[in-house]
Amino acid sequence: MELEAEREREEASDEGLIRAVREGATERYEALIEKYQQRLYIYCYHLLMQREEAEDAVQEVFIKGYEKLSQFVYNQSFAAWLYKIAYHHCLNVLRKRRRTALLSKLLKPLGHEGADDGYAEARRKEVALQSELALGRLTVVERSLIVLRVIEGKSYEEIGQSFPQSPAALRKKVERAKLKLKRIWMELEGDVDGEATKYAMARESERIGRAIAPD
Repeated sequence: MELEAEREREEASDEGLIRAVREGATERYEALIEKYQQRLYIYCYHLLMQREEAEDAVQEVFIKGYEKLSQFVYNQSFAAWLYKIAYHHCLNVLRKRRRTALLSKLLKPLGHEGADDGYAEARRKEVALQSELALGRLTVVERSLIVLRVIEGKSYEEIGQSFPQSPAALRKKVERAKLKLKRIWMELEGDVDGEATKYAMARESERIGRAIAPD
């Protein structure tokens, strides 16, 4: 009973702040940020499992909340409304991480900094193995183009110094290689739980390492 009364007082307080913001006292939105910032961070962190992404997500959620404040219905919980925005934002971040951002992030050399916990370290090792295996399934030319363009960030004009083709032709080849790598990655991502698959990946990784090692 007491908990229910406290929740009602909290929601009434939120509604008062929201009304004030809607009426033009935009500085009152800061009180809502201070109230929910830590809660949202904990929520986003457990969805994303990365501190920096969680911090960025919280900022984006508050921005979206402010922009959509006119859509808020007063008889609902502002906290629940805010968490719903956070949930969908984090889902979009995860989709982007897996389907697009991973392409550039996961192929970069993995550093030792920023290890939050054992989960992060285990995940980095898993990703390193998968990215090595995925790269190994590309042709030598495709792998070279990915390394030059994605990892080293060279322009198509600079890449053209190694490959006697026009920048436009090289761009098309790089895009095709990225799409191929993305498909391979998604196949691996969906099949890494079985022990037989892990063993095969390890054996394949060793073979690829020998194949691409410099003479």
